[in-house]
Amino acid sequence: MASLPRMRKKRILFVDDEPLIGDLFRLMFESMKDQWELYFANSGPEALELLDKVPCDVVVSDMRMPGMNGAQLLNEVLKRHPRTARIILSGYAEREAVARCLGAAHQFLQKPSDILSLKSTLERVCALDLFLQDDRLKALVGQMSVLPSLPSLYFRMLQELQSPDASADRIGELIAMDPAMTAKLLQLVNSAFFGLARKMSNPVEAVQFLGVGTVRSLALSLHAFACFHQARLAEFGFERIWHHSLTVGVFAKRLSQLEGAETMDADEAFVAGLLHDIGKPMLMANRPDDYRAVLSLVQHKDLPLTQAETKVFGATHAEVGAYLLGLWGLPVPIVEAVALHHQPGSTVHGGFSPLTSVHVANFLEAERSGPNPFSNPAHLDTEYLQRLHLADQVDQWRHLFQEQPQQTAVAL
Repeated sequence: MASLPRMRKKRILFVDDEPLIGDLFRLMFESMKDQWELYFANSGPEALELLDKVPCDVVVSDMRMPGMNGAQLLNEVLKRHPRTARIILSGYAEREAVARCLGAAHQFLQKPSDILSLKSTLERVCALDLFLQDDRLKALVGQMSVLPSLPSLYFRMLQELQSPDASADRIGELIAMDPAMTAKLLQLVNSAFFGLARKMSNPVEAVQFLGVGTVRSLALSLHAFACFHQARLAEFGFERIWHHSLTVGVFAKRLSQLEGAETMDADEAFVAGLLHDIGKPMLMANRPDDYRAVLSLVQHKDLPLTQAETKVFGATHAEVGAYLLGLWGLPVPIVEAVALHHQPGSTVHGGFSPLTSVHVANFLEAERSGPNPFSNPAHLDTEYLQRLHLADQVDQWRHLFQEQPQQTAVAL
């Protein structure tokens, strides 16, 4: 693993039209003054003016404010300061409005949010940002000429969700405008992975049956993997990586649902599972000779894959993939799950999360698939699971996973 850079204070901006809320945050986060610099604004325009003068690492905004509401503010922050983490606080009655600003916010916290939950979220965001700011990692990704971009279809779906008349039918119609994506999506939806009772014939049906979140995630992952040339990466087991990722995504979502996660958390577990290994084809496509050296270290020196990658590249596939997803502005839990799926104990988050689902699903899929010439056996971090009081669940999860029939690989 790449060494972490020297820590500096993180700048956090709180935006709320009620001054007493700012006073409360000042008081409650006094203990963090050695790690955080706190800034406060009473409106969206004031926050944007401050950000132009003092770039901040995180913006925490209330949803309901006069003039410019929290969603409008974070959309502006996204345009002007895309590397700033964006968190929105919203009440239950505002959930529909919040759902329409997907993409503008990295994370949502429901009001009233207790201070400990907010503090935990901020620590998580700041720790992950620090983890992914290593100069060697930036340089490695910056030198890559073959990189998937955030697909325009995904962006159009996010925009559609922000419109007052957003609907599953309209999302399906957007997908139908991309014939290549439609064909891939329907092939995948009709595969045994999803076990649908009847065959889907158009993307509108797919969205209606699977939900917008699932279809959006599939579109994102299909695009990300499809940008790599399969023939060129065949020697590295590219199809196996894709099949493994799809299986991990499906089971990570099921695990989240089993543990009572909300729909948004289950969807985040799904996309994190689908993309947890996207760093592998990124490294393989851009540095094939060096990746051959990695596999040689794995096969002949018995080095764990992540150690071999760090030895050759100065970073792991998990870090490389997470860095890309961070550039895309995907939610913090997704980026965290990808970055730490081999070392979940490094998280500062203390509860069940997409990281938990992806780590466990990755282990169980590798365990069932058997020896892999392109990697080492996956490791289950039992100490991490014990910390979450989940170690006793592993046998139940294994049974649920093993009773799922082995799926035929779905080609890209």
